[in-house]
Amino acid sequence: MNQVIADKMKREVMVIANAALFKNYPRETLVYSSSEADFETQILENFEFMVRGEAEQNFDYKQPISYAIVLNEKNEIFVYTRGDKNSAAWDARLHEKVSIWVGGHLEREEEHLENPIRDCLTRELEEEINLNDQNITEIFPIGYINDDSNEVGKVHIWMAYVVKTQDFNPKMEDGELAHGAFKSFEEFMAMIKNPDYNIESWSRLLAPELEKYM
Repeated sequence: MNQVIADKMKREVMVIANAALFKNYPRETLVYSSSEADFETQILENFEFMVRGEAEQNFDYKQPISYAIVLNEKNEIFVYTRGDKNSAAWDARLHEKVSIWVGGHLEREEEHLENPIRDCLTRELEEEINLNDQNITEIFPIGYINDDSNEVGKVHIWMAYVVKTQDFNPKMEDGELAHGAFKSFEEFMAMIKNPDYNIESWSRLLAPELEKYM
C-alpha cells in the first residue's frame, strides 16, 4: 500500500448501519430508482463516522459514495480507466477497471454542510477531473446502487447522479484515473459487451437505469 492510500485509510468517513439504511427498503443487489427509494434521506438522518480502514472491513455498515455520471452537451458519457497498482487509485480491487462514475467518500470535514452528500459530489468532481461549478448546468439523482456480490460492494452504497456540463474538457490530475474520454451511450454499451474491457460491476448495474434517461 502506497503512502497516499495509507493516509486515506486513516481518515474518518461517513457510514450508516445496514439496519438503518435498509429499514424501509429490502436489501437486494440492484439499482434502486430515485423515484422508488430515497436512501439520501435515510443516510442524512442516520449517518455516523468511522475510520475508513475499519469501515472497509465492517460488514455491518455501508459507506455512502457520491457517484456522478458526467455528460457533455452531446449527451456523451465520460468513460475512464482507473489507475494501476502504482497509482493513487484507492482500492486494489478496482485497479485498471473501466468505469463511468466519478465520486468518493464523504469525510468528517463535510459533516457541517447543509447536504454533505451533494457537496461531496461537487468537491470530488473538481479534485478528480477538474470540473468546476461554472461548467455544470444541472445535477439530479437517478438511483442508488447496492451490490453485495463482491467485497467492495458489501461495504458501500453508491448514490448516482447525472451531472450535465458545458464547455468542459476533463483533466485527470489526482492520480487515481489513468485515462478517459467522452463516449456515446452506444459506444459504452458496446464496451460492456466486449470481453476485452474489464468493466466495473456498478457501471454494468447502472447501465439499464441510465439508458432510460439517455
